[in-house]
Amino acid sequence: MNHYFFTFLLMIVCAGCSAPLPDDVAAAYDTLPDKLDYNTHVKPVLSDKCFSCHGPDKANQEAGLRLDIAEIAYAELPETPGKVAIKPGNLNASELFHRIVAADPDYRMPPRQSHLTLSAEEKAILVKWIKDGAEYQPHWAFVKPEKPTPPKVPDKNWRVRNEIDNFILYRLHREGLQPSGEADKEVLLRRLSLDLTGLPPTLAEIEAFLKDESPDAYEKQVDRLLQSPHYGERMAMDWLDVARFADSYGYTVDRIRDMSPYRDWVIKAFNQNLPYDQFVHWQLAGDMMPNATRDMIVATAFNRNHQQNMEGGIIEEEFKAEYVMDRTNTFGDAFLGITVSCARCHDHKFDPVTQKNYFELYSFFNNIPEAGQISWDDTPPAPTLLLPTEEQEAMLRFIDKHVAESEQQVEQAIVHADTDFKHWLASGTYKKLNEVTVPKEGLQARYTFDQKNLNGGIFKVEAGEVKAPPVFVKHGAGFALAFDGDAWLDFNQVGIFRRSQPFTVGMEVFIPAGMKEGVILHKGYGERHFNFKGYHLYLKNGRVEMSMAHAAPGNAIIKISRDTIPRDRWVQMTMTYDGSSRAAGLQFFLDGKAAEMDTQMDNLYKDIIFTGGMPQYGLQIGGWARGLGLKDGLADNIVVYNRALTPYEVSVLAGKAAWKPVAGKDRNLLTEADVNILRAYYFSTADPNVLAAHRQLEQWRTRQADSTEALKELMVMQEMDVPKQAYVLDRGVYDAPTEKVYPNTPASILSFPENLPRNRYGLAQWLTHEDNPLTARVAVNRMWQNLFGTGLVKTAEDFGNQGEMPSHKELLDWLAVTFRESGWDVKKLMKMMVMSATYRQHSYTAPELRDRDPENRLLARGPSYRLPAEMIRDNVLLASGLLDHRIGGKSVKPYQPPGLWEINNTTYVPDTGDAIYRRSLYVMIKRSVPHPTLSTFDATSRSYCVIRRQKTNTPLQALVTLNDPTFVEASRAMGEEMTKIADTKQAITQAYRRLTSRHPAREELNLLMELQKVERKKFAADPNKSRGWLTVGQHRPSKDLDASLLAANTVVASTILNSDAALTKR
Repeated sequence: MNHYFFTFLLMIVCAGCSAPLPDDVAAAYDTLPDKLDYNTHVKPVLSDKCFSCHGPDKANQEAGLRLDIAEIAYAELPETPGKVAIKPGNLNASELFHRIVAADPDYRMPPRQSHLTLSAEEKAILVKWIKDGAEYQPHWAFVKPEKPTPPKVPDKNWRVRNEIDNFILYRLHREGLQPSGEADKEVLLRRLSLDLTGLPPTLAEIEAFLKDESPDAYEKQVDRLLQSPHYGERMAMDWLDVARFADSYGYTVDRIRDMSPYRDWVIKAFNQNLPYDQFVHWQLAGDMMPNATRDMIVATAFNRNHQQNMEGGIIEEEFKAEYVMDRTNTFGDAFLGITVSCARCHDHKFDPVTQKNYFELYSFFNNIPEAGQISWDDTPPAPTLLLPTEEQEAMLRFIDKHVAESEQQVEQAIVHADTDFKHWLASGTYKKLNEVTVPKEGLQARYTFDQKNLNGGIFKVEAGEVKAPPVFVKHGAGFALAFDGDAWLDFNQVGIFRRSQPFTVGMEVFIPAGMKEGVILHKGYGERHFNFKGYHLYLKNGRVEMSMAHAAPGNAIIKISRDTIPRDRWVQMTMTYDGSSRAAGLQFFLDGKAAEMDTQMDNLYKDIIFTGGMPQYGLQIGGWARGLGLKDGLADNIVVYNRALTPYEVSVLAGKAAWKPVAGKDRNLLTEADVNILRAYYFSTADPNVLAAHRQLEQWRTRQADSTEALKELMVMQEMDVPKQAYVLDRGVYDAPTEKVYPNTPASILSFPENLPRNRYGLAQWLTHEDNPLTARVAVNRMWQNLFGTGLVKTAEDFGNQGEMPSHKELLDWLAVTFRESGWDVKKLMKMMVMSATYRQHSYTAPELRDRDPENRLLARGPSYRLPAEMIRDNVLLASGLLDHRIGGKSVKPYQPPGLWEINNTTYVPDTGDAIYRRSLYVMIKRSVPHPTLSTFDATSRSYCVIRRQKTNTPLQALVTLNDPTFVEASRAMGEEMTKIADTKQAITQAYRRLTSRHPAREELNLLMELQKVERKKFAADPNKSRGWLTVGQHRPSKDLDASLLAANTVVASTILNSDAALTKR
C-alpha cells in the first residue's frame, strides 16, 4: 500500500515538472525493496551507465560533474548555476531526476551518442535512492573486511558442518529455498579428488571409501588428498593461468624458452603449504628478502613470465616499458582483483585509480636491468639465476676454491719475486726498453693503414658483402681509414677473448664534432641482437660506454666515462681487462691516462663468446649491423694484446710517455716512481714465476667459465642499485614522459605505510598488511571459484565498481579474515571449504530451482560443470593406465596436428616414450600456437594474466575427444584391458567406473553392451574398419587379442569418455 501511495504522491510532485514520471518507471518502483543498498542496487547503475562521463576519469568528465563522489554530486553544477545534480530527498530539485526521465532524447541522460540506456528498473532505483536521501557508501571491496558472526539458522533436515554452512543456510532461508542433501559417496569422492588433485580416484580408492563407514571417513579422504603430491599440481594449474606461465616468449617469433623451474617451485610451494603471504612475498620480492634463498629468488620468475620480443626492428625502450606495464597489470589482476591496466592511458573510468596511481605502481617494477629486445640466440634475458644441480654445485665450489687460491698465489708470487726484480734492475736489463714505442709482449695484432690496405680485414656492411673500396685519409706521416657510419672493418678471428682471459685493445680515433652516438669498436654481432654479447667501446651522449657482456644489461660489466670525449681531433683510446669478471678489472684510458668511470653494472657471470654452434665474431671497427657507427670518423694504429697492459705501457702506446726517461737512467738514478713503473712491467711480462701463477689463475678461471656456461638459467628479478626514474606516460606511450612519479600505492585502497621501504619488498608487505581490504578477499574468492565453479564474487578478476557484488558478502569477509588469522594457511582454508555441507551437496537440479537460480549463485545444490581442459585429458590418461605420474621437470610435446608451428617457421616434433603421457600441466604452451586440444576446452594461451577462464560448449570439443590421438589411444588401452576380461558386463562396468568413478545405471550398461555387440560384428565383417582404432598412437596392443573385440571395446571406451558422466564434475 505504501508503494502505491508514494507513486501517487510522486506523480503529483512531477505533475508540474517538465519530465513527469513514466508509467513503466512507476511500475518498476513498486517492485523495489523498502530500503536500497548503495553498493548493491545504486552504484552498479551509476557505474554502468554514468561513470564513463561522470566518473573518476578527469579527461572524460562532462560538465564538470562527478557522480562517484557525494560532495561533487550534491554541489552546484559548474555549467548550470543554481542547479544541482542531486538534492538528497528532493526529486524536483535534482537535475539527475529530470534528465533520466525526460522524453526529449536531446535532454535525456545518458545521451544518445553514448549508446547507453537506462531500463525502467534502473531509473526507478535512482529515483528511490534520491528520494530516500541519496546516501553514498564507500565501495564494499575497498573497506577492510570485518569478521561477522556466523548466523544461526535451525534446520533439522540439513547438518551444518562448519561456519560456511551457517551463512549459506541463512541466505537460502531468506530466499525461501532449502539446501540439497549430501551426494553419493562415489560422486563425492570423484568431486573431491578432482578438486584437490586434478585426477579422479582410482578404483581401489573408491572401494576403500565405500567400505569405510567410520564417522570421519570423508575427512580421512580430504586429509589424504591434501597430502598427495598431486595436490600441488592441481593448485598450480590455476595459479599458472594467473602467473601467465608459458614455454615461449610470445610476439611474432615466439621462440621456445624454459621456465619450468618456476612451475616446479609453485607445485612445491603448494605441497609444502607455504603460507599465502609468503607465497606472495617471494614472488614479488624474493630476491630482496633478508638472506634470500634459491627458492625465494626462483619465485620471482613470476614477474618475468610475460611476453618478450626478439624482433629486429623493435624500439628497445618501447618494449622495456611494455614489460613493466605487464608486471604492473598482473600485480593488479592477481593480487588486488582490480583492472589497474585501465589507468595506463588515462584515469580509470570506473574505479578510484588515477593514471598517476598506475605509474606509481609501475615504478615498483621499473628497476631491473633488462633488455627490451631479447637475444637472437638461446641466451635467457638477464637478469637470471643460475640453477646448478647438486653435482654441479659441488664442482663449482671446488673450482671457486682454486680460483681464490690462485689469486692469492699470484700475490704471493709477486712478493716472493721481489728479490728477482731487484736482480733484474741491477743487471740493467730494463734498459732494453729504451727504444720501445709499441709494447711487444703479448702483441697479437697491429694495424696501420699507411700502405692503404686493410691488413687482411674486410670492409663490410650489414648484409656482409664487401662495400666500395675503402677511403684512406692522410694522418701524420701515413694514412687513416675513413668510416661512413654503415660499413665496418672486420678483422675476422682477431680479438676473440673469453671473460677469463686478460686482453688489451687500443686505437687512435678521430670523432667528428657532430657525432654524439655510435660504436667505436666491438667484438660481437650487431647492436642489440645478442644483447651486446662480447665487448665494445661506444660513444653515448658524448661519453664512452665500455661493456663486456654475456647478456646486457643484467649479465655484464658496464662502465660510462664521467667526462665527454673530445671531438674534432685525434684521441687514443685503450681498454684493458685482467680476466677477473669484475668491473675493477676493466679499465679505459684516454690519451694514455686512466679515465674516471662510473660503474653501471658489475654482474658478469657467464661468458662473452658465442656458443651452441654460433659463428665466433672477432674485432670490428667503426660500425655494426643495424646500429649507429663512426659516421665521418677516422681510425688508425689499432693494437690487440692477450694481456692487460700496465698503465705506463698504455701511456707509451698513446705517445704521451716514453721509456727513455725511465729506462735510460742508471739504477742509482731511478726514482721511486720509476721503480714502481718498472716493477709493474716486470711482473706483467718478465718474471717466470709470476707469469706461471697468472697462467694457472687463467686456467682455473677458464674452468670456472666453462662450468658456469653449462648451467641452466632462469629469468628472475634483480633490483638495481640506483632506482630508475619513472614518469606518468602521456596516453601510456613510452616516449611521452610527463610528471615524475615515485613508488606508491592508491590511497583509495590503502595508503602506503611510512615504515615500509618503497620498493618491491615493501609493496609485498603492503599487500598482506592487515588493513589491506583486497588481498585476502581476492585469494579466498579464487579458491572458492576453483571448487564451486564460480566465485562468491563472480567477476573474480574485477572487485571494482564494474565487478559483480558478492553473492554472500558476509561469508566472503568471514573467510578472508579467518584466512588471514590462520596465518594465511591455504590447506586449512581448502579443507574448511570441502568439509562444509555446502560443498558436499548433491548437484541434482530440480526444474524450479534451475529456473530460480540457474547459475547456482545461492548454492542450494552442489557444483556441476564441465571439467577444465587439463582434467579432461588427465582423466582419460589415468583411467587408461597410460598416465606418467612424474612430478616437475621440463614441458613435454604430446600429439598435435602437423604444420601448426610453421606460422613461426618452426616444426613441431612430438616427444616419444612416457613423456607424451605426462599430465597436461606439463604440456608445452607456445603462445602463438597453444596446444589445440587444451585450447578447444578453453585453456588459455598464457599471453596475459587470466583469473577466470571462459567456459564454452562447442561441437568442436566433441570432435576432439572422439578423434584426438591421445583420446583414441587411451580408449584403445582401456579396450585392451576390457578385452582381457571374459565377462563383458564386468569389463564394461570396470571401464565405466574408471572414467566416471561410479557404477553405470542399468540402462547405461545395457546400451553399452549392445553397442559393443554391434561394433564387434561390424569389425569382424570388415577388419579394415578397425585399423584406425588399433593403430593410432605409439602404444601397441598385444597381437594375441581378438582384433574385432578390441576395436569394439575401444569404441565402447571412447563412448564412455565422451559422455557427460566422464566430462562433468558433479
